[in-house]
Amino acid sequence: MKLFWKFYAFLFLAIVFNSAFQLLDKDSLFGVYYNTTIVFSKWYIFPYVLNILNSLIACTVCFFIFGYAFDLKALPSSPPWLFYLRLFSDCTGHSYEFKMVQSYFSQGELWGILGLASLILPILPSYLAQWRMTFSKR
Repeated sequence: MKLFWKFYAFLFLAIVFNSAFQLLDKDSLFGVYYNTTIVFSKWYIFPYVLNILNSLIACTVCFFIFGYAFDLKALPSSPPWLFYLRLFSDCTGHSYEFKMVQSYFSQGELWGILGLASLILPILPSYLAQWRMTFSKR
């Protein structure tokens, strides 16, 4: 099982860094989406900032996932507030993805479910690992 967590630690790192780099690249779909929506409504900078904070929290969680996967004793366990902050951030900091899933649901229920699953399933093991690091003994 430790081999799975080692593999997943690198997969999660790739997911997080890809998301962060796309968010900061003005020519990516994320950048075009946020720049366009901010032009039409200055208040839309708030979801953009929430997405940036979500990326920073996810980068922080990467350290703990690596500590869990490679059983690093020098790294402290994940604090409980980080788990709840990450959960809140994942629910509020994905405006682009939320609109994308909405558009999938407008194409059909199956497409919407597949789009939602493609966003949730890759990060689900990271929540399991963070839960174990935070609330149970390893």
